[in-house]
Amino acid sequence: MRISHLALASTLVLLPIAVTACGSDDDTPGSGGSSGSGAQGGTAGSGAGGSGAMGGSAGGGQGGTAGGGAQGGTAGGGGTAGGSSCDLSGTGLEHADVTAPAAGQTVTLTSDKVWDLKGKINVGDGSTLVIEPCTRIEGDGGSLGTLVIQQGGKIMAEGTETDPILFTSALPAGSRAPGDWGGVIVLGKAPNFKVSGTTLPSIEGLNPGEGLYGGNEPDDNSGVMTYVRIEYSGVEIGDGNEINGLTLGSVGRGTTMHHIMISNTLDDCFEWFGGTVNAHHLVCNNAGDDMFDMDQGYQGSVQFLFGRQVAPISDDPNGWECDSDKGGATPVSQVTASNVTLCGLGTDPANPQYGAVFREGLEGDYSNMIFTGFEASFDVRDDAGTTTAPKVKVTNTTVKGVTEDIAYAESGATDNDNGFDEQAWFTAGTGNSVADPAIDCGSAGVAPNPIPATAITGGTPLTTGAAGTATGFDTSATYQGGFGTDNWMTAPWCDWAAN
Repeated sequence: MRISHLALASTLVLLPIAVTACGSDDDTPGSGGSSGSGAQGGTAGSGAGGSGAMGGSAGGGQGGTAGGGAQGGTAGGGGTAGGSSCDLSGTGLEHADVTAPAAGQTVTLTSDKVWDLKGKINVGDGSTLVIEPCTRIEGDGGSLGTLVIQQGGKIMAEGTETDPILFTSALPAGSRAPGDWGGVIVLGKAPNFKVSGTTLPSIEGLNPGEGLYGGNEPDDNSGVMTYVRIEYSGVEIGDGNEINGLTLGSVGRGTTMHHIMISNTLDDCFEWFGGTVNAHHLVCNNAGDDMFDMDQGYQGSVQFLFGRQVAPISDDPNGWECDSDKGGATPVSQVTASNVTLCGLGTDPANPQYGAVFREGLEGDYSNMIFTGFEASFDVRDDAGTTTAPKVKVTNTTVKGVTEDIAYAESGATDNDNGFDEQAWFTAGTGNSVADPAIDCGSAGVAPNPIPATAITGGTPLTTGAAGTATGFDTSATYQGGFGTDNWMTAPWCDWAAN
């Protein structure tokens, strides 16, 4: 998390106003797709209503006959609403303040109100915050509104594809910007190499001494987050101390996390500080810094990821930024990832931008990936092993860079990896290639079309990860990138509005 504040003021005003929904996740003929107007088209079925991306209005149903440009379905205009009436606009709803549950108690945020998140709301040990599907929570910037699930606390945010949960700015559409409020922080008791005896680290983004995390419970359960969108977050609480869109501190694999979108955040979209939680179907739209950041001994597996940069403001915004520890602290960060599509800026920016930075003794297995539009695709640093026995394996991956397709050649003063040859390493990986994947990454306020014009064959996703535990991967996804024939980034849980 290294934000260049000199770039902040100019960056936050360059995003155009637009509201654009995502495509359908069903390729079955006649079963759905995106309407020509950017909403979810459809006649019959159980899809989500939605005008644009906010959901709720007729003309946005998902399912039935699709609109133009959809993945599958019959071309034409948007259809009538489907079976869901979820409206995330908050129009006409009463506002109420989010309150922290008392010790051992449960607080429920119901969908019949807009919930104002003011200050730090802590869900403590033994307490639970339940969020109903189709609920809107607005973060307050003046009070640094932030939700913190403390160790032993639980969040039960079980949205659905047609009835998602939205964390957003309290400002009106058109006035919203990254950093309008805090974000969501989940803290658990899984391992982390920052733990020293009984002394636990304090999470990034909060003040020292707040938000302790870490332990020796890899199966720890912090609850459920499904079909959740977090947008315009990342308020700065101190110099260089911003909150990520979703911060995961030592979250255990007993926690369920999938279909989560972070959009227009001031810092990283997702950051894992240790922990063992697995996740799938994650979307990062326009991070201020990195898209997916893993460190401090994270040992987990992630599948079906999409990320794109529009206007990052940090000194070194990257797709992946994955670290372990130069001093050999344990547990070593061991990441397993499959079916990932990452889009860079498509230009050579003033600050370096890589598809992936792997460093500090990281170990892992990354496969079935597509990188496009980054200044260079990889920068491997520190102790990376050898070309024939690398600590990180990359296989079945297609890259196309702006300045260097794979990586910059290094020698002398520029050598930061003990002579490790990234270009030879990538070329030696099974199924790796340099080619244009022919995908449309979209732009500010405009949805991407992330499916390659021609499918790129990949490998079978691993069932056992680098850390020796089950990945839970969908092994039928034997293609490169996050998408086969379906665009699973569907409205209303997914939205590409710029502000």
